[in-house]
Amino acid sequence: MQVADKTAIDLIPNEISQIIRFEDLVIAGKLMTMGILPNAEIEMVRRNALGHTLIFRINSRFKIALRRDEARTIIIQSA
Repeated sequence: MQVADKTAIDLIPNEISQIIRFEDLVIAGKLMTMGILPNAEIEMVRRNALGHTLIFRINSRFKIALRRDEARTIIIQSA
């Protein structure tokens, strides 16, 4: 991962970005089988109180809860 890369955990609630790629092939495989693909729109919905679980909306269609370490592997488009 490059220093300038922005990940899904960097999003703030209601912020929308686009998925560029995945850093971890195992997690990428799981996400892609659920329909979460590169170029998909990703929106931060909320974080739990401790920030360990993050809720994202994908392509304005469905929500998914990811652990912080999983979300860190999703590289998004920088603003």
